[in-house]
Amino acid sequence: MELAGNYTLNVSVGDANMVVPPQAIQELTITQDADRLLPTFKLGVLDGTGLLADIMPYDKSTSRIAFEFSRGNTGSELNILHFAAKRRNALSPEGVFNVEGVLDIPNLLTQRQSRVFSGQVKASLELLAKNDLQITSTEVGASLSYTKTLLQPNWTDAKFIRYLRDNLEGKSRESGYESFVRVTYGEPTFVFKSLDELLTAPIRCKLIVGHKEYQDFVPIGHYRVYDDSGLLGDLSSSNEHFGYFDYDRGVWVEDSVALSDLPALPELLLIDKDKKTDARLYTHTGRSNDFTANFKGRVRNDFYLRASNFVHMWASTWGMENIAPGDVVKVLFAEALEKGQMFLFQHSGLWMVKRVVHIFGSTYMTNLLLTRCGIDTDISTSLTAVKNRKRR
Repeated sequence: MELAGNYTLNVSVGDANMVVPPQAIQELTITQDADRLLPTFKLGVLDGTGLLADIMPYDKSTSRIAFEFSRGNTGSELNILHFAAKRRNALSPEGVFNVEGVLDIPNLLTQRQSRVFSGQVKASLELLAKNDLQITSTEVGASLSYTKTLLQPNWTDAKFIRYLRDNLEGKSRESGYESFVRVTYGEPTFVFKSLDELLTAPIRCKLIVGHKEYQDFVPIGHYRVYDDSGLLGDLSSSNEHFGYFDYDRGVWVEDSVALSDLPALPELLLIDKDKKTDARLYTHTGRSNDFTANFKGRVRNDFYLRASNFVHMWASTWGMENIAPGDVVKVLFAEALEKGQMFLFQHSGLWMVKRVVHIFGSTYMTNLLLTRCGIDTDISTSLTAVKNRKRR
């Protein structure tokens, strides 16, 4: 291990450890994202001797890059990610070596397969993760514990998983599925869950907007809130209309999905009560088939995931090595706490972690992209009340 600044960092290339002092790091970010199947990294380091850029051959061994890191110098919270380098470049005469890569899961993006899975969807996904991804730890939602035949028609596993994420519907109409691999405490986990299941997870941590920590709340030093509800609301409104060709009956069918069933964390949805309920026509359907009889799973997944991103918060805090996408966090504002009005600030409350970016340099910081569909406030508004609130 190499102790660097306020964190522990160990970088290995192949089987060799690489000493990286903080002052030599131009850029080092490790990102885990619910919208990306695999974690990624970017490393830019000073390479005055040309060892990395000009001497070390780019073979199979040197393409294996691992990062071990934790805040402080204890190993109890250590996280370890093993990557495969995918892109390299060297800048001269600056003497900077840059490398980017993804979590080392062989054949995920390159090997095509034609096969059929029978039995329960949950068991099929767990089998795929174990045999193809070589990942034994899985979190596949119980909503997929029903029997359905899955056909992989000469697709890569990545494309197949994305197709299932976009089209599957839970046994109780659960939707808004996310699928990704996250790594905590050095163990990769394959996640395939609906919004209903993600939002009911235990609170992973508590965050407070202020200059210092408070009790068990971790301080947010800097934050930005992006409200996209005006734009996305125009596309979403309160209903999503769609049509498809019913192959069995030979007729065109029109239907709609309501946003009222959207699983959510806040009290209010960022759509006005009197807003026109009709919006765009969803056209990415086709004709009914054995896998998709009415396309409601596809439409509801797209609709719910879009609406759940009405509000984003980028929160910068100290290094949190084992927080991951899909976690639920609680955010408070110090000023509201002092006044005894928790929801004086509308962005207080529960959020879901969408993306985690670990940033290393002279210090170790973590940027969290938090998302949700609305706000919590004590002030009277014209906004729509959430009907399917998962927790308070």
